[in-house]
Amino acid sequence: MSLIDGLLAMLGAIESDALAVHEERCISVRNRNASCLRCVEACTSGAIAYRDNQLKVEPDRCIGCGTCATACPTCAIEIRNPTDDELTSLIKGSIVATKGHPVIACETALAAFEAQVAAAAQKTRKPFGARGHEEPAYDAACVVALPCLGRVDESALVGVAAYKALDATLVCGDCASCAHAPGGALVRQVVDSACNMLETFGSNMPVDLVDQVPERVCCVQGGVSRDAGGVSRRDFLRTAKDGSARAAGAAVQQEVAAVLGEDAKPVPVAYRKVNKDGTLSHFVPTRRLRLYNYLKHIGEPVADQVETRVIGAVSIDEEACSACRMCAVFCPTGAIVKMDEGDAFGIIHRPSACMQCRLCERICPEQAIKVSGLVPIRQFMGKEAVCYAMKRPSWTPNRPASMYDKVHFMIGEDLEMCMF
Repeated sequence: MSLIDGLLAMLGAIESDALAVHEERCISVRNRNASCLRCVEACTSGAIAYRDNQLKVEPDRCIGCGTCATACPTCAIEIRNPTDDELTSLIKGSIVATKGHPVIACETALAAFEAQVAAAAQKTRKPFGARGHEEPAYDAACVVALPCLGRVDESALVGVAAYKALDATLVCGDCASCAHAPGGALVRQVVDSACNMLETFGSNMPVDLVDQVPERVCCVQGGVSRDAGGVSRRDFLRTAKDGSARAAGAAVQQEVAAVLGEDAKPVPVAYRKVNKDGTLSHFVPTRRLRLYNYLKHIGEPVADQVETRVIGAVSIDEEACSACRMCAVFCPTGAIVKMDEGDAFGIIHRPSACMQCRLCERICPEQAIKVSGLVPIRQFMGKEAVCYAMKRPSWTPNRPASMYDKVHFMIGEDLEMCMF
């Protein structure tokens, strides 16, 4: 089975109540030379793996953590439970409950905390008949519980600052002994990327990545570890994965829209294999719109450039470039588009739409393209695009004689000689 066939089978297999899959967005599906396996590398449960030069898919092992969705640059995989809107709702609830100090924790860290609570209770247990010892616990409303912190992306963390939180704490368990270690590595990249953006836009909100539940969310309940509503933490972790979060998301949709703005609503895009100009269809993930709207609410940029994990700038070696413009044909978001008006021929690059999928870098036949995560701020904000003028080829693509014309253009009269 080829890699492309394996990817198609994989994407179809992992479609579930937990994950939504958009095959047309996958850069390896858009171009078989891409060979992107970021979702495979990020998978925390072994549901998707690459072994012996083959993709292995075991859907039953998927825990719906969403780490693959965070790793996917084009949002070909989207998490359904919780969705991005639902996660926003949960984070906002934590901001309110903690009075500006939200906490997001993985289940490994929460389980370790529960074990500590149980051990402390065992040591201090009173004789039978005596009044039960008050055990430390934490308020479930204060903590956003996730299977793995790899679910958190930059838009979620920047959103915390947009909602005027004083700080954000991410509690990550011991990744060295955790089966979900790839998620721990990914969240560290996300935190660095988000902090770079926050600093660039003048926000001094700290994002702390710790390994223990902070004391500020702890409360004291008699007898057993319970949240403020009287629900045991074990029950809360079970119910956090079901559809109840969807109701919470719907209840605060209007408040979320007030922060994001009406222009942040996703616009459905019908997938077409080839557009009239010979390019594949373009789309911009909702996360990108959400991120930029959050940044707009934080303030104005205070630096000349910013480096992130999710937005990139393309540079082209004009001497090496052959003007084939395949980069514009396959770009998933329209960050690279064709320029062909009058005497102007080449491409236009908009870094604000680039997702660092690096498909253009991979498929360039001349290896003339490089993608960088360091972007000038005016380009980052979409106020400036980069034009690359190219020499118009003497042959026209997609014509019956295009192959002959192209070869003739490359080797000239020698082609005539070889025909006799």
